[in-house]
Amino acid sequence: MRERQLIPIEVAGSAISSAVRLLLEDPDIAEVFGWLRPEPDARQWSGAEDTRLFAVAERGSGIIGLAALSDIRREERSARLSCAVAAPYRLSGAGHWAATEAIRRGVRLEDLRHVDAYVREGHDTARRVLESLGFRARQEGAPEGHLHLRLDLPNDSRGHFLMAPAAVPHRASYGRAASAALSA
Repeated sequence: MRERQLIPIEVAGSAISSAVRLLLEDPDIAEVFGWLRPEPDARQWSGAEDTRLFAVAERGSGIIGLAALSDIRREERSARLSCAVAAPYRLSGAGHWAATEAIRRGVRLEDLRHVDAYVREGHDTARRVLESLGFRARQEGAPEGHLHLRLDLPNDSRGHFLMAPAAVPHRASYGRAASAALSA
């Protein structure tokens, strides 16, 4: 099992912010995260409000992808999931892991019970990954050329694999863990 970590962008240092900027130059990642733009000379990232953005890090490889919960609607307990990892890490389960951990964070931090995702038609691997997490296709609400999938989680968290507590490092240790992720 590879050691991976989701690093909240709001606590990330400049090295991680620089790595994320480089990652956004990858056309596959830019397709998913086209709405995200770094602000010049700042650690802040512009995007939709009510967004939790994470860098996906792998020990020895550094930042390998991005995951986000956006359009968080607390009253409805819902959000939109976006996740993309660099090509060399896709077959090792990094996308599945990142999506799972982002959902777990959303459940724990935002009390989410409904998560929407959109997959470009023909991207069967991404669709299958989401379906393996319990997402189901919906007929309404998809932009042209995309498939809308939705995950509805139960209100009772006991026993559901996506709602099990994940090991999360203490907030103060994010910087150390991020540095370790970047050192190859």
